[in-house]
Amino acid sequence: MLYVAIFDAKENISMKEINSEREDWYKKGKDKTFRKMCKRIDRYEVVGKSPLKIIFIIETDDSQAINILSHHFGDKWISVTYPVLQREIYEAMEEDKSIIGG
Repeated sequence: MLYVAIFDAKENISMKEINSEREDWYKKGKDKTFRKMCKRIDRYEVVGKSPLKIIFIIETDDSQAINILSHHFGDKWISVTYPVLQREIYEAMEEDKSIIGG
């Protein structure tokens, strides 16, 4: 399954706290555990956004991977994760035509 996870740093969280949290993630080896659970993980930062906003594209068949990500970073971030389907624009247009008509 493919997921989009959006993480917004809470207003009162400093970059020092975020970096400390990242170090903790690596020290505990969660990055390796998380990578083993996923087929694909892409990470994007929104440029110029304050507080920090990060978007992950995750492909996994293990729903526990989403729980690990959201629970570890839950106290300093507001996060939401959606299951998604990848479709080309023409596919969406064809589906819209079949639903709406035309």
